[in-house]
Amino acid sequence: METLERNEWADVAQLVEITSDAVIICELDGTILHVNNRLLDLMCEERSDVINGDVKDLLYSSAFERATEHRLPFETNGTKSELMLKLSDGSFIPVLVCAGSVTPPRIFGRRAPRVLVALHSIEEQYSHDRQLKRALSELRVANKRLSGTLSVIMSTVGSDELPSLLDIVLNQLVGTLDASGAAIYFSESGGFKLRGVSKELHDSYLPEFLPYGAGIPTYVLRESRACRLSIQQDLEGDRAASGMFMDLDNRSKHLLRVQDMPPYRSEICLPVFYGTQILGVLEVGWKRPQAPLAYDVNVLEVICDYLSIQLVGMASSLRSRRTAELGRSLNVLRDELFTFLDDSAAATQAISSEICNMLNCHFCPVEYDASLGSYVIDFEGGSRVALPDDPEKLFFSTTAPAARLGVGSDGFEASVLGGTSAEDLKHVRITRVDESMPMGGWLRAHGLPCQGLYVDTGIEAGRPRSEGDGKHSNDAIVPASVAKGPTTRALLLRDGSQEPIDDLEYDYLVHLAHDFELIYEGESQKREERHIAQTLQIGMRNSLGDVPGIATDSVYLSATNSALVGGDFYTLVRLPDDCAVMILGDVSGKGIEAASMSALVKTALTAYAWEGAGPARMARSLNSMLMGFSRVETFVTAFIAKIDLKAGRATYCSAGHPPTMVIRPSSTPLGGGETRGGEVELLGCQSGVIGAFESMVYETGVFTFAPGDMLFMYTDGAIEARDRSGAFFGEQRLRDLLLSVSGEGVSGICGKVLGELDRFTESALDDDIALVSLEFLRGRS
Repeated sequence: METLERNEWADVAQLVEITSDAVIICELDGTILHVNNRLLDLMCEERSDVINGDVKDLLYSSAFERATEHRLPFETNGTKSELMLKLSDGSFIPVLVCAGSVTPPRIFGRRAPRVLVALHSIEEQYSHDRQLKRALSELRVANKRLSGTLSVIMSTVGSDELPSLLDIVLNQLVGTLDASGAAIYFSESGGFKLRGVSKELHDSYLPEFLPYGAGIPTYVLRESRACRLSIQQDLEGDRAASGMFMDLDNRSKHLLRVQDMPPYRSEICLPVFYGTQILGVLEVGWKRPQAPLAYDVNVLEVICDYLSIQLVGMASSLRSRRTAELGRSLNVLRDELFTFLDDSAAATQAISSEICNMLNCHFCPVEYDASLGSYVIDFEGGSRVALPDDPEKLFFSTTAPAARLGVGSDGFEASVLGGTSAEDLKHVRITRVDESMPMGGWLRAHGLPCQGLYVDTGIEAGRPRSEGDGKHSNDAIVPASVAKGPTTRALLLRDGSQEPIDDLEYDYLVHLAHDFELIYEGESQKREERHIAQTLQIGMRNSLGDVPGIATDSVYLSATNSALVGGDFYTLVRLPDDCAVMILGDVSGKGIEAASMSALVKTALTAYAWEGAGPARMARSLNSMLMGFSRVETFVTAFIAKIDLKAGRATYCSAGHPPTMVIRPSSTPLGGGETRGGEVELLGCQSGVIGAFESMVYETGVFTFAPGDMLFMYTDGAIEARDRSGAFFGEQRLRDLLLSVSGEGVSGICGKVLGELDRFTESALDDDIALVSLEFLRGRS
């Protein structure tokens, strides 16, 4: 506008450019004098195409009608009205218009009134409102997921009954994820067995057992990751009794037998690992077709990490009690073997009675009947059924090896009663029998229990094994006229409705067989029993997530040979916008309880990190949660740091933890040629431990970093290690060591520190040690 260029309204022109609304300044007759850039962007027009035009050619009523009698299409008294703005391509968009009459300064003795028109795009407002509502909806969903995750964890802490634990977890997961049902399968010998379902699925069909190689659990086990699946039944042609599922992440399709189909249209299925050991598979499904959210996968992964510790701890406790029962039974059986060393019939009676009582099974001697020239099964001293062939051919002539404890097993331990395995036996042989085998089918067809074990002691009674090819009737019921001598072969059988003989019970029989061999061969040997918690030491793993811009190194060492698990833990959580959260902590105590609480604390802190909380707030939230557990007496020391890789800056909270060290390796100062020596900075902002006092105050510290700087964290076992004279390793010795090895980079630095600790203590560490080091590859230079 020429008059504006002459500074008639210079201030007004500048003002309308900084507002977020589109602005038009026009004459009373509608001639456009000036527009701001916001209007030009909205109309996609050049300024020269708009100036000196008529505002009535731009703004129309909501009915797309032009103002009549050459009037302006809006009021000039500040009243708001909805009009349509015409764009360069002839289309219209709705706008909210507010106009007012203004008078410029007197110029050359005259003042001509002007009209200032402000326009706001209603479409943009609608879009903004929709985005805001969507963001609020996503936030509500995220809060519900977080609340549900913590609810699952807190409501199951201290559970000592497996059914109640699974019931709580599955039902709360369904409510948290708005799902139609949830189920969990445990990995057992030969496949996956259904162990728990949510209440929504009590009346629905679910496969009770899924053998390896079939069904969704096998696919998930092979993938070793959480899988988002879409499921459908194929009703076309010859494949009416089959279905398929699609992996939504890699877009692959897979056939599925109808008897293996879950009652869902979509589901998230993920493995429950303990270390590298598969414990089972968790399924959460929806009966309506939908694409499960990636955030829901994160929730389930956290639950599975926590659940794995709970399951192992609980299973270990149950197995410990069962081990004690079986151990006492073994002592009784050893006494029986010694007592009836010269009376095999009495020994058989006493041993079979004890075994049947402990294993809840039928003891069925397999004896050779000389009159028939065949072996018979004596079922509870009643009917005697002739076997269809020689036991050697029926039970040991297949190409598949006899069952061995810990070989292909999915139990938690390879052996729990000691070091003996079936491979150590010299004469006694043990093999499994189940209804999927030909012999199991034959037993079921003859009305006998069809699963269990066949035991051959290797002592002949009646005739040598090589003579077992006599002819006989397959279905003969014979009288009890059998050869005299001790029972050397037997079937230990259970009904098809009972659980198969598990690995712990198999181990029990292997030990009995071994004692039998030692006693009858005159040998005596004792083996040290291993501690149940050794599995926790093997399976307990800490890991650092992959964060671009950060190189990591870590090591965890248990100080005790008895494999009691400590409470040290660490994790690195990747966050959006080049941020990450590093957590290192130590839970008081040892053993299963410490491992369980460590899993709880690690999971809660990870959830707080996802929520976006700062380090001090995370410590306060964890303190409140632990103080709420009246039955749990534990405390936690922790170092929590929130790292911003873009800014090269981090905030941290050190709650009762040894001071973390920032290593700044040797560098060359700007403008100089000399090399400056490296330095180690102790992060001195310290707060109290977590879980001790409800009113504890947690403070926030700050440190900066540049590319090449390293952060070294450790638990107190590192600096409190003692040499033979009782001297501590100490912070100063650790700082000097870090300075000497930091120039070689972060890779292997924790191993070097651990090696020096081992040398200093002469391999006599008396506390658990966790060491973690991060190297910042990006940051403020």
